[in-house]
Amino acid sequence: MKPIDRLIIKAKKKCGADGLTIAFIYPSDSESGKWIARGDIWNGVSGSGMTSAICTCLSVEDALQALEELSEKHPNNKDVPIIIENLDG
Repeated sequence: MKPIDRLIIKAKKKCGADGLTIAFIYPSDSESGKWIARGDIWNGVSGSGMTSAICTCLSVEDALQALEELSEKHPNNKDVPIIIENLDG
């Protein structure tokens, strides 16, 4: 990562910007054996609503990696909970 990218991430964490607030991983309904990684992004302004970034992945590990990349693009100054839905067991 370039030094300027690190500075931008630090500034976003301090000043607030669109940040990943919560993430979900769940089995795909339409594609058997695949997983959905969904991250909800919020700008911190009440009433502004959230946006979601959704990615279809081959495994839970791939979904976790996708969410890690999303958290780098939309840093947050708090820990982001990741909820994994697994109804197989």
